[in-house]
Amino acid sequence: MFLQPRFSEDEQKVCKIVLDTYKQLLEIKTMVISDLNTNYSEAVAKLHIQGISTGFISSLGINFVTSLYEAIAQNKHSFGFVAQEDGKVLGFVAFTTNLSKLYKSVILKKGCRFVLLLAGKMFSLRQIKKMFETLFYPSRVKKMDLPCAELLSLVVAEEARGRGVAAELVKKGLEACRTRGIPKVKVLVGASNEPANKLYRNCGFELVGQIDNHGVISNIYSAQTDSIQSGRI
Repeated sequence: MFLQPRFSEDEQKVCKIVLDTYKQLLEIKTMVISDLNTNYSEAVAKLHIQGISTGFISSLGINFVTSLYEAIAQNKHSFGFVAQEDGKVLGFVAFTTNLSKLYKSVILKKGCRFVLLLAGKMFSLRQIKKMFETLFYPSRVKKMDLPCAELLSLVVAEEARGRGVAAELVKKGLEACRTRGIPKVKVLVGASNEPANKLYRNCGFELVGQIDNHGVISNIYSAQTDSIQSGRI
């Protein structure tokens, strides 16, 4: 006859934490992080629209957002990474080394294409105002003495959240910035988006200010790329 071991309530909690952590480690091992390229543009665009559904960029439609990520993947002033598992995109992150230069480069190379994609989308003064706010955003933050490099977007599929995917993508991006000789990176996140704010704080970002972006108060964080930390969300 075998006796079942009895564990105290505290011991059971510790066992559960250990098992959950082990499961997360097993899951993360099956994940692959690759460079963002044009092959991922549509999948990334769909994820962007799903994850940032109320954002201005998302309101411009799948064709525009797909073209935007194609441009980000191809431009020398931007780069990104995609997390995937069994061929499915779990999340992505996009960075720019200098947003002003990225805007100018994209407008010069693909301006006509984007104008055509925007035709019919600028149907209200509100949309036109948001477009101008987006275009003039770099000049607004330039006055705040912030890093030129910026984390532009980060989205993880709902079913993949809680596995540390977002933190791994941020870490990968900061490492890439460091190898490019970029000492600091900024990121904007809605002040009311506590999970995202927590993620960036856990990844070594520090709050340096706030800005009104499209009528929403956003926190501005900055991080040193030579002090990368690991966080989970």
